[in-house]
Amino acid sequence: MINAITTEEKIKKAALKEFALYGFEGGRIDRIARKAGVNKAMIYYHFKSKESLYEFILSTMYNMIVQRVMNKIPKDKDPHEQLETIISEFIGFIKDLDQDFVKMMLREISSGGKYFKKLMVPKVILPMLNIVQDIFAAGIKRGMFGNVIPQITFLQIMGSIVFSNAVRITLADTDIGKVLFPGDFFDKFRENLLTILKTGILAQ
Repeated sequence: MINAITTEEKIKKAALKEFALYGFEGGRIDRIARKAGVNKAMIYYHFKSKESLYEFILSTMYNMIVQRVMNKIPKDKDPHEQLETIISEFIGFIKDLDQDFVKMMLREISSGGKYFKKLMVPKVILPMLNIVQDIFAAGIKRGMFGNVIPQITFLQIMGSIVFSNAVRITLADTDIGKVLFPGDFFDKFRENLLTILKTGILAQ
């Protein structure tokens, strides 16, 4: 028997779509209510304000990153394998992520990033940066990595993944998008990025 979608799930799904289209400032509770098939009072029963609903949606994303990426880093592997795991899992996460999350995050950042700084930075960015710095420090000490700057390398790696996916979504309905982003794009992207890292940051 298939479980029915709960009212809260309907609200969250409708809210994600609304914030992806309009951002926090442009998002409207009445439209979310219509999309979810509930009244506004029901939304405020589950979430005390538009802000708390918005923050809940963002927290869903960082919880997924923690579960999919940060909790998968093998502590018993060498720094090179740990870094490859982070990259592979993050690419897999981005590949499977609902596109509305990406659109919502892009709108959040372009509007000043108030909630990105409040939620994503302390919950994801800083912890991930600390992990990567430790991995690079261990790799450099063991002679596995060249003398690169960990935080910049981290931004370049993660930034390239996020930006490429944002472009993929934007160009999805264009001819050039079909050329640049074939069905196996993420597999090829992962393979190519790991090749670049092996020739660019590993000690020769």
